[in-house]
Amino acid sequence: MNARSTHAPLEVVDALWQMGQAIKAARLRRRQSASDLASRVGVSLPTLRKLENGDPTVSLGVFGKAVWVLGLLPAVRDAVSPENDHLAAAIETSRLPRRARRSREVNLDDL
Repeated sequence: MNARSTHAPLEVVDALWQMGQAIKAARLRRRQSASDLASRVGVSLPTLRKLENGDPTVSLGVFGKAVWVLGLLPAVRDAVSPENDHLAAAIETSRLPRRARRSREVNLDDL
């Protein structure tokens, strides 16, 4: 990855590298050449190499199409679904009232 390509946090850089390596592993497990996958994704071989190396300058669209071509899109979609957002669930849980109270019944005649 080019040092001047981004100033992303180390955690992001590591995650991009891991996702790129996962794409590469999926391609190799399918016995698919890099040039074939690049062609099917609609990018040049150098762009595919950048994707597989976790270069943050590669577009999300290229990533999306690559995981789609490899049949991994459902897993990616599931990974980012609201149901799997454990941090948000923890925040919502922490904001729950400490106790439940009976709601006051409103008499419509009093209005």
